[in-house]
Amino acid sequence: MKPNIFSIILYVGTAITAAALLYGSVVNPTIAWSVGICVAIGVVVYAWRFLPAPKKSATGEAGAVAPRSTATSAAAVVAVIFGLMLIVPTVVLWIGRYSPELGALFGAIALMSIFVILWLRSRYQQSRNGE
Repeated sequence: MKPNIFSIILYVGTAITAAALLYGSVVNPTIAWSVGICVAIGVVVYAWRFLPAPKKSATGEAGAVAPRSTATSAAAVVAVIFGLMLIVPTVVLWIGRYSPELGALFGAIALMSIFVILWLRSRYQQSRNGE
């Protein structure tokens, strides 16, 4: 893949962020836990690249269902995610009173779940469109 300005910015930003997190984890053990959680999530996301592509569904004329509006379904997904994200800070603070590490873990999982949901939806849409 030919590097472009966006990939260069991504690589440089990732390197700067990794250096800052490495320095922070030496200074503070809570940051070290957070970095460890983020690295574990990154490894899982990287491993998902190797999952097989979803199978294309064969829809015949007899089994055809009336198509729903993609804009309506996308708006519903975004509204549900936004509504759930409104309660995440309260839950993280509540869990953080008992264990800061568990609070950080829950926050990381909640934020990653947004991207996982959107990623799964895009894979589903690609399989439906035959791409």
